[in-house]
Amino acid sequence: MSHRFLFLTCSLSAALFLAGCTALGPGTISASRPAYNQAVQRSNDQELLLNLVRILYRDTTYFTTVERIAASYEFNRSVSGSLNLQSAADAVTRTLNIGDATVALNEQPTVFYAPVEGEKFVRQMLTPMNPDLLLLLVKSGWSLDRVFSLGVQEMNGLRNAPSATGPTPALEPIFRDFKEAVRLMRFLQARGLIELGKQSGGEGLELRFNASEEFFQEALRIKKILGLDVGRNAFAVVAGSDGQTPGDRIAISTRPLMSALGYLAQGIQAPEPDLEAGRVQRTRRKDGQSFDWQELLDGVFLVRSSLEPPQNSSVAVQYRGSYFYISDSDLDSKSTFVLLNQLMALNATASAGMGMNFTFGK
Repeated sequence: MSHRFLFLTCSLSAALFLAGCTALGPGTISASRPAYNQAVQRSNDQELLLNLVRILYRDTTYFTTVERIAASYEFNRSVSGSLNLQSAADAVTRTLNIGDATVALNEQPTVFYAPVEGEKFVRQMLTPMNPDLLLLLVKSGWSLDRVFSLGVQEMNGLRNAPSATGPTPALEPIFRDFKEAVRLMRFLQARGLIELGKQSGGEGLELRFNASEEFFQEALRIKKILGLDVGRNAFAVVAGSDGQTPGDRIAISTRPLMSALGYLAQGIQAPEPDLEAGRVQRTRRKDGQSFDWQELLDGVFLVRSSLEPPQNSSVAVQYRGSYFYISDSDLDSKSTFVLLNQLMALNATASAGMGMNFTFGK
């Protein structure tokens, strides 16, 4: 074996080692991007749940957003080796030594936060939702009853717990006829017998019933609750409510997003000691008995509380000594929480020039 061959072998071994290490560069993307993605998503969920809990306790809400993440990587590598050749009269001793190899990958992320505040954000939070937004949500696959429960405060005079959209009321709200109507709508929607869409040849919204002998009674009940003409199957959906129901239209008053947050905050089960101490308002019926908010929000939203960290949660926060969480198996509450996140994304605007950045060193 020649000296040249040994030299090439040594060089090739080192080159292969270094080439293998260069795969770590692209590899940092697949390794770190999902981790950052999950961390931001998880913290967004925790912040939203935290603000719902704050509303229940009548504490100040505060929103932030992660504007961007800048992560820099420093890749250090080194290889040391030696080639020793010794000749004797009748033999040649060849020794190849590859010494210590050192590889170091240092990550230095910088996270930029910005408060979500200012006049524009407040106006967005306090402005009633555009009815077209409700159509967009229904068309994108959300159930009609879930969208209307969050976004509609009144429909042809049927009130959807308007007193529940601010601080927790002392007396139970009015909601039962509204809830019956939207649940029947969902029943027919799931069977393709009711549709919310644009009017034919017009720009307005329209609720259409498809004829069905099998579910005629459900459609009839909806029309009667809403004061609609039972002989019609198409009804214009108009914004606003003047207390009159002419029979050929459905007048709706939409909620501001801040009111929707207050509405869902009533679905949080406060710890009994906080209720007893008066830190959370206890709502009562007219007969003085405690009102269960799940009569309103059953199938829509429920946040449980416990003194110990929950074992089966999709999102959880600790506040005032208790843990508040959505059960990972509560698909209805998880769906509503995702819908609320989408509504927040449509409304949130970060204030310019107010960002904060945090850098994490090696």
